[in-house]
Amino acid sequence: MGNNAENVSLLNMPELAELIASTRLVERAAGEILFQSGELCTTLPLLISGDARIYATDKNGQQVTLYYLKPGAVCPISLSILLQNSTYPASAIADTATLVRYLPGEAFTAALNSRPEIFRALLDTFASGLNDSARIARQLLMSDPNDNPVNTSTERAEHR
Repeated sequence: MGNNAENVSLLNMPELAELIASTRLVERAAGEILFQSGELCTTLPLLISGDARIYATDKNGQQVTLYYLKPGAVCPISLSILLQNSTYPASAIADTATLVRYLPGEAFTAALNSRPEIFRALLDTFASGLNDSARIARQLLMSDPNDNPVNTSTERAEHR
């Protein structure tokens, strides 16, 4: 995954085609929020086109980029928070003009529970995301406090 959420594409999973097609398509302009820290997660956002940046805000108010999300990719934070029926610990913003579908949590969870191939693909994605999170945490713990080892909103990494 690196700094991009490059994982299983939900758009390529025939088992989810009907659910995806039945969900309203939402347009977001570059700079618009897809989800915000503190909101209850009841849907799984799925980018159809465009790119999004997932970030957390540090104690100084600086946005720290966690990763970038591409079309079809599963957002690891959204997936884990949806399954926990909890609130977002981070925010997502459209990096470019974006089309997104918000898959209803109950319908997505039902598909996940009834189709082992979906569960396995998401488990692999989640494990990859956890590994990347551990790598970033290690960088933060080992770095000089004056250095910023991860991207901030003012310091953009090449991610395409």
